[in-house]
Amino acid sequence: MTKKATFEDYRILNLPDEATADEARRAYHRMKALYAESSLATYSLMEDDQRFEILQRIEKAYMHIAHDLRVQDMASTSPLPFLDSDQLAPPAFNERIGPYLRQRREILGFTIKDVARRTRVRSTYLEDIENEHFGNLPAPVYLRGFVLEYARLLGLPDPEKITQFFLKQASGGEE
Repeated sequence: MTKKATFEDYRILNLPDEATADEARRAYHRMKALYAESSLATYSLMEDDQRFEILQRIEKAYMHIAHDLRVQDMASTSPLPFLDSDQLAPPAFNERIGPYLRQRREILGFTIKDVARRTRVRSTYLEDIENEHFGNLPAPVYLRGFVLEYARLLGLPDPEKITQFFLKQASGGEE
């Protein structure tokens, strides 16, 4: 049975906790090459048994992370939970979109990390979108894509309109 990935596993591979499967694979190969027997970077710095021990830790860390990412990927393909019609109601466009997105995410049982993994948007940007910290958000061209992907993931009706309204709020042009 594979152990769940820990902070230490991510540290060993020098990965952020929201890394994708591709990033984990590249980090694993990079670290293995760094500590390989023929590596000039570590050749004279450590004994063979030290290098072997490090390579074993790298291998275990990658196995844990890869397993967790596979489990998360399988979960992402599962259908959304059943929601009552009042939980599916679109936002009234006189309310704030950020808190609406947070509420919808919580109803669906997603964490910020879940959304970050699925949309590939940094969790800090997602939190800034939900909290409407407009000064911390990227340029509108990027923000548009972030909000659109977020709205689509949440299964919101008319994600384009929601995105346009959010961008209008972000630019200070509320209705």
